[in-house]
Amino acid sequence: MMERGQVMAYVGEFTHQLDARNRVTVPSSWRVAGDDGNYYFAWPHPEGCIAVYPPEIQAEIMEKARSIRQSDVRGNKMLRKLFGRAHKFGCDRQGRILLPDALIAHAGIEKKVGLVGLGHYFQIWNAALREEEDEDFNLLEAMEDMGI
Repeated sequence: MMERGQVMAYVGEFTHQLDARNRVTVPSSWRVAGDDGNYYFAWPHPEGCIAVYPPEIQAEIMEKARSIRQSDVRGNKMLRKLFGRAHKFGCDRQGRILLPDALIAHAGIEKKVGLVGLGHYFQIWNAALREEEDEDFNLLEAMEDMGI
């Protein structure tokens, strides 16, 4: 478990099962001191998964949200949609997060769950859908796309 304040890197893929109460275990390497309570923000992602963001990303989102003036009708409409669909949760003592029904339905999750690290945040997928994704991954092409 990482200490709060260290830079987290969500890397790897993990497959877990939802329990009877719709909880899934967060990998221990992704856990940090203080991740209980309302640590994570989560949204239904347009790709059909759940996007889960730690406090560092939440701070960026909140900073940008604060820059939208109250008189900005379009901006406030976007904020209503964004924060109206958001969920907050944290880990219990066993490292599990309770996934809200709305997010489970959005991702089409039944029992088998895939957690995928994207570096600065992670996604939660219906494991069967995640396995169907194209397996033709070329590390050198990815590095080129990132300018590395």
